[in-house]
Amino acid sequence: MRDRMRWGAALAACAITAWAILGCGEDPEPTGDDHTQTVMREIFEGIRVALPASIDGSVFSAPNNQGEIFSALDRLARNAALLEKHSQGCNAEMGFLARSVERDAIEAKTSYQHGHYKRAAFVLRQIVESCVICHTRLPSDCGSVVAADFVDKGVMASLPPQPRATLLIATRQFDEALQALEEVLTDPLTHPAIMLGPLTDYLVVAIRVLGDYERPVPVFKAFARRKDLWPSLREDVNDWIAALPSLQERAARASTVTSARAIIDEGEALDEYGDGQGSLLHFIVASSILERYIEAHPMRNAELGEAYYLRGILETRIGRNYWVTTAPFFLEESIRIAPTAPSAAEAIIVLEREMLAAYEGSDIEELPDEEEAHLDELRALIEGS
Repeated sequence: MRDRMRWGAALAACAITAWAILGCGEDPEPTGDDHTQTVMREIFEGIRVALPASIDGSVFSAPNNQGEIFSALDRLARNAALLEKHSQGCNAEMGFLARSVERDAIEAKTSYQHGHYKRAAFVLRQIVESCVICHTRLPSDCGSVVAADFVDKGVMASLPPQPRATLLIATRQFDEALQALEEVLTDPLTHPAIMLGPLTDYLVVAIRVLGDYERPVPVFKAFARRKDLWPSLREDVNDWIAALPSLQERAARASTVTSARAIIDEGEALDEYGDGQGSLLHFIVASSILERYIEAHPMRNAELGEAYYLRGILETRIGRNYWVTTAPFFLEESIRIAPTAPSAAEAIIVLEREMLAAYEGSDIEELPDEEEAHLDELRALIEGS
């Protein structure tokens, strides 16, 4: 019980830290960054109470705890709305992520208010995923600064390597996150079947965030020597090792959507088994090129629309999960930016598939009416263009 609550406390720190250090230029509010920090600390106070309690269902739903927890969720929702307002000075993707946090905070409060405690707890944890997505978009020298002071060092040290890595990524402590992931990859007691997520996280942080193509080589060489790897994964990892030097050179020169697409096409050709692992490294390198392109090209034209489309396709392959993903955002933006482009017709197909996948396993058999109306609006843009 104590360990679960301690992990909950760590998650609480994680969930707010990414937004407490939201870096997107000057604060549009006249009160400046001090105002933003105040908002973030208010959010932290709300989530510090609610998220640890959500780890244990009996604690979360206990009648004598409900007043304090609901008050915390209300505090979180009110300040998340202020955070979303602040994000309007950021780029479109940052705005999307901030709206996601606001939406999740409101849903958590409403679900809890109506006694849907499991749903409220699930949505609270989604905020952690938003932290990670936010802070692995661009190179580490872009945007916000490290926020190590928001996390208790004793809590951090007590966590197993994989959740510790998630927390370190969310708080932009990337070198330490790679160390934790390396512990996961070299642990002989951890079965390779559950390492695909850590492998993806490792490549995203090393390549897209830190631009370090050399550090993964010895790690992957040691990983490939594991006797418990299935042959196709060992082959994929060896292919990554061989491809890293040339991809490093190409990524350093690449600055166009065309160059990113060429790397994607090469990755697709490597996906011999249809499971996406052979192409993983190429996809992450291409996503890095596209993120930089999108950041540097605010002009809404056909090329930018294609960049968003490709980035959305990649996110469906390398994203963390269906519940917290930017893939629908990228695909929708690609349609709105360039509805006449061939990529728009492809984007609407993938977008509908992703929306349906998000409801998989729920008691909803068809898309809700508002989701269908949203798709109809985008189809009208394509058909009317």
